[in-house]
Amino acid sequence: MKTNLPRPHPGPAGFTIVEVMISMTIVVMVLGMTMSTFLFGLRTQYKDTQRLITNASLRAFTSQITKETLDASVFYLFDYYTKLDTSVNLTTDPIFPVGPEIDSANDDYDKWIAHGDCLVLVTLTSLYRNTDIRQIRVYYRVTTNQAGVNAEAPVRYYETADWGEGTASTSNGHPSSGIATELNAINLNGNPTLAGSRLLNARSKGRRVPVSPVTGTYPNGSYVSGDLYPIFSTESPTANPSDGFISINVEFINGTTVANMLSSSSFNYTISPRK
Repeated sequence: MKTNLPRPHPGPAGFTIVEVMISMTIVVMVLGMTMSTFLFGLRTQYKDTQRLITNASLRAFTSQITKETLDASVFYLFDYYTKLDTSVNLTTDPIFPVGPEIDSANDDYDKWIAHGDCLVLVTLTSLYRNTDIRQIRVYYRVTTNQAGVNAEAPVRYYETADWGEGTASTSNGHPSSGIATELNAINLNGNPTLAGSRLLNARSKGRRVPVSPVTGTYPNGSYVSGDLYPIFSTESPTANPSDGFISINVEFINGTTVANMLSSSSFNYTISPRK
């Protein structure tokens, strides 16, 4: 007689050590790729954010200086803000025509070019009397020598009170003093962060001086390889001072100096004050 004995049931299924190791490897690889994608997205977002901040700063700067340059009657370009001390001489202190730079080939356009890091815009209510001043505005980088020009530096802004337009029969409220007297009252040399001034951008620099040819000289000596220009310039067909055009070529920088995490933009703008 044949007896059918019950078969033993197999135990619960499990994973072998090889299967576990393979599974863990796959999970680690997926997590690694996910984290890499996530970090790449964060870096891209950071750079895009910094680029937006930079462009917004440039737009605000150029919009403001465009309006105020058009409103200005005359301008003065100084090499550094330190020239605005208590003894301003409007004949000798402005950088133009001291140490002008001829255009690159000397005879292509015959333009005398001067560069400086301090721009003074003066709005007059009369072109016949320099005592009829409505307002003075100063844009300046906090640089005092060529080494400072070559480095990143803040851009700051200062303005005097707005004395108004006045009328044909009455004064506009401005005291009877000339431009030099008013500039002497703006002692930036003593304090570049003078009360009433404000920071426009913490980090800026100008464009690079071409290695060759540069035939002109800076007030403190000749340009050398690696030097940067100041952010403001003006030009004239002669070596005499001119209120013709103001050129702005500035780079605003935001972010950190860590590789691939630096965002910057540059802008070149030329405008002439109102006459």
